[in-house]
Amino acid sequence: MADRIPVHSHFCSELVTVAPLDGGGPAAVPGNLEEIGEWNALVLTEAAVQRGATVRVSCETHELRGVVESCVSEEPLGYFVEVRLDPESRWSEQWFAPKHLLALCKPAPQVFHLVFASGYSERSARQILHAR
Repeated sequence: MADRIPVHSHFCSELVTVAPLDGGGPAAVPGNLEEIGEWNALVLTEAAVQRGATVRVSCETHELRGVVESCVSEEPLGYFVEVRLDPESRWSEQWFAPKHLLALCKPAPQVFHLVFASGYSERSARQILHAR
């Protein structure tokens, strides 16, 4: 786990095609790009894609390349195919923004004065702060 790169994904929706690059396995399968991150993509497909296969994920104007890390059947939807992107296919929103991109932001951490964090009531804490 410690050697894994942190994954920060964005939800999205973009029609794509997943095709093997090594020539083996089934032909290209249609799918929908569900999530995209700097190092990964999650595609919902109609057919299974072999784990470990090197694939090309193509949409209208862009192409991503990578290796299938997992392929999980989720009936009745289809197969969720997780692709670890190659370094030259690293994704950024400036390079390619899928349709219906939704970036979820982490809220800023809340910082409290030590008096408030120590469990004093708000009234007691304010009295302590004003007495200083």
